[in-house]
Amino acid sequence: MEGIKGQIEALLHCRPKGLTLEEISNHAGVSSKGLLKKLLNELQEDYSKRASGLNIINQDSIWKMSVKDEHIETIQEIARPEISKAVLETLAYIAHKKSIRQADVVRIRSNKAYGHIKELIENGFLESKKDGASKKLCPTRKFYEYFKLTEDQPLE
Repeated sequence: MEGIKGQIEALLHCRPKGLTLEEISNHAGVSSKGLLKKLLNELQEDYSKRASGLNIINQDSIWKMSVKDEHIETIQEIARPEISKAVLETLAYIAHKKSIRQADVVRIRSNKAYGHIKELIENGFLESKKDGASKKLCPTRKFYEYFKLTEDQPLE
């Protein structure tokens, strides 16, 4: 079982956004979901017991490796995701508006904005809520923390 736990650990390490139970099952070659959950829970416990800067979490049915809360401040500067200039410009436009329909962003930024928006949502900088035929986009708390801004601060 230690070999399989090692495989699971490696999989989680290689996919920062995490993996579903099904994906882990497919890649690790473990067909029993019960056994897989048991191994994931054991790994979770192993990480919680050792003096590691990491832990394993299950968030919305996605298993992933993450930095323990007490180490977030230490790694914050170095762990910033790379954001291309075009994606950053799209984010700046949305943040300036505070809340805007996706259709309006695409009208201004072109259809490449769909990919930008998807990337920004995946990286946790935007949240998307259904708004009629379109979606309403808003910056997240992570956006404000990442750029060291406050929600009431005007963006100019």
